[in-house]
Amino acid sequence: MTAVSPPGPSAAEIDFDPYDPAMTEPTVWEAYRSASACPVTRSPRRGGFWMLTRYEDVRAALRDPATFSSASGHRIPTDGTQRAIPIDFDPPLHTAYRRLMTEALSPGRVRTLRPFLERTITDLVDAFAARGGGDFVEQVALPLPLEVLTELVGFTPATVREFRALTEEMWAGLAAGGEEVDFAGARRRIYELMRRELAGHRAARPDDYVTTLLDAQVDGRPLVEDEQVSVLATFAVAGHETTMNAASTLVHLLVEDPGLQDRLRADPTRAPGYVEEMLRLRSPAQNFARRATRPVEVAGTPIPEGDAVLLSFAAANRDPERFPDPDRFDPDRDARGHLGFGWGVHQCLGAALARSELAILLTTLCRHPRLRPDGPADWSGLQGGNHLGPTALPVRFETVGKG
Repeated sequence: MTAVSPPGPSAAEIDFDPYDPAMTEPTVWEAYRSASACPVTRSPRRGGFWMLTRYEDVRAALRDPATFSSASGHRIPTDGTQRAIPIDFDPPLHTAYRRLMTEALSPGRVRTLRPFLERTITDLVDAFAARGGGDFVEQVALPLPLEVLTELVGFTPATVREFRALTEEMWAGLAAGGEEVDFAGARRRIYELMRRELAGHRAARPDDYVTTLLDAQVDGRPLVEDEQVSVLATFAVAGHETTMNAASTLVHLLVEDPGLQDRLRADPTRAPGYVEEMLRLRSPAQNFARRATRPVEVAGTPIPEGDAVLLSFAAANRDPERFPDPDRFDPDRDARGHLGFGWGVHQCLGAALARSELAILLTTLCRHPRLRPDGPADWSGLQGGNHLGPTALPVRFETVGKG
């Protein structure tokens, strides 16, 4: 990607709306394939934006935050009304905010959490198996990250019980008809919940991350409450949405392919490979926006300064130039370098924790009888233009001895 002055060839136009309810399983993958027919496409929806789908183009943009800025928002439209910490900020302020959150998600912290994760996952899966199965999303995939948030951040059980309903309300608000998107209105109730959590911690000051945040500083000054609220909201939303979708998608893959499940059950040490391949093939977080800070050329297409750009992680992870036979789930492939957790300065802070949770979940399931479908799965649209996963996944455990 290089700066250009004269206009170059026109890009193909595509009618891609990340908030369209039709962007779900399996149609969303055909939409990405259509967009990938041209290296750079342009959609007129939501104020207009360029769409990058090739692996090398998306990764190069992620490695160049000075040109592809996050400061106008990470969702389409990039209208400057999104202010989530740290993702809607550029360095150096982004770096300072991110440092505040690293303490809760460092590899060392994840290692100390492992006994808690194993105990929590074992309890959830054992109870699910004792019932013979049910809706995996409701009974395992959703409770797991919410329980982790109480331990990781210090949210009260009452607070996490409200997360899911408020998150669904927020996604519904962002998916409203028309081309306008009310980001502030969508997140209002979650922010109110975070303010109540902060007030409780000011009074009781338990020894946890939320209390640490009350005394934290950035650039040599104390955080104001709006900053504290934004940090906690990021933990609350990102901390449960992606893990819930990733866990459910993994189990969906296993129940849809008994041979795949049998291979894992025969050797549960293969779990990390299954996790990485799922993140590549069916990325739970699929699209992130940027805004060009200067004229730039991508694959021969000039992108003017100030234009919005949508980086499709999901499409890039199926780029055949980077991952041969990209639509096939192959846990034996070398999936290193996939963009399931992004790349560069905004790479997902919770990647180590999510990988640990998902691998423990798979190995724990392997201690029980095989899982089979017990009805069709329901899928979300692209929640917030980004998150995709099952909303209901009925499964059952096989009766031992009946195969």
